[in-house]
Amino acid sequence: MKGSDLEGTRYIVFRVNQEYYASPMLSIKEIVDPLPYCQVPNFHDYFLGLANLRGQIIGVIDLGLRLGKASSLSEDPGVMLICEDEGTTLGALVSCVESALTLQAAEIHVGDASISSSLPPEVYLGVVQLKERILPLVSLVQLLHAQDSNVSRAA
Repeated sequence: MKGSDLEGTRYIVFRVNQEYYASPMLSIKEIVDPLPYCQVPNFHDYFLGLANLRGQIIGVIDLGLRLGKASSLSEDPGVMLICEDEGTTLGALVSCVESALTLQAAEIHVGDASISSSLPPEVYLGVVQLKERILPLVSLVQLLHAQDSNVSRAA
């Protein structure tokens, strides 16, 4: 076995309201306190506005609303995950970051994406069983590019 096969992939575990998710650590550029943002007209309720991150203007989303759940803003102050892909930088507000973990491919159950119907199929990476918690694995980078019609709305 190659050394890289033994290392596994690192994930950041975060909470959106009372639900936990994990995303590959390499997709998250940094974790910061929530930045002040200015609202701009937009037809997506999850898109909160624009913020200044050390001179760079970035979009800010409420990850709870983006996932079709309740707003992440219900818990103050929360944290912001800064994600970057193909020149697009986005701040995603979440309730908190819990931990980092390393997973081997054999630990991840990759089944039908309908297991988590609020996630677009391209965002869903699988699930992992951690003690009593089943943790959905999501790609925040893919979520940046996912079509809104794939995300169900919270009732």
